[in-house]
Amino acid sequence: DPLTSPRMRCTACGAEVPAGARFCPSCGQPTSTTASRAEERRIVTVLFGDLVGFTSVAERLDPEQVKRLIDSCFEGLVAVVAEFGGRVDKLMGDAILALFGAPVTHEDDPERAVRAALRMQEVIREQGGDLQMRIGINTGEVLVGTLAGRSEEHTSELQSPMYLVCRL
Repeated sequence: DPLTSPRMRCTACGAEVPAGARFCPSCGQPTSTTASRAEERRIVTVLFGDLVGFTSVAERLDPEQVKRLIDSCFEGLVAVVAEFGGRVDKLMGDAILALFGAPVTHEDDPERAVRAALRMQEVIREQGGDLQMRIGINTGEVLVGTLAGRSEEHTSELQSPMYLVCRL
């Protein structure tokens, strides 16, 4: 009955979506019920980088200088991750978490992560000053999927490879 059944709207185009539909009939966007099933196990290589000595450097600088320094560092680091086919999952203060193998998998993802790590070290050295970066890399199985109905992929730090790489 059209009067009593809930009407769904496509989150992408706003068109009305029939109850129980898995895709929008107008634009083809998966519905939220489809998205919630889009989780899959993947072998990914996780790279975690942490600036060493950042706290002591930050204590000596003005907040504006600290922000410019961090922005400059991470702008270069994010570009390096993308250059080697990875995706930055999170930027956390003075740390970066990147995935190689999600959403796009390459047979050489572990090698790409190592090459990215070496280039990241160069980027930090080029910044000059007292900054150094510790980098850990780990490969393992994680669950990749949507989070809270959002369209981009997410992983969880509680999964073994993600947790371990942050401890390396």
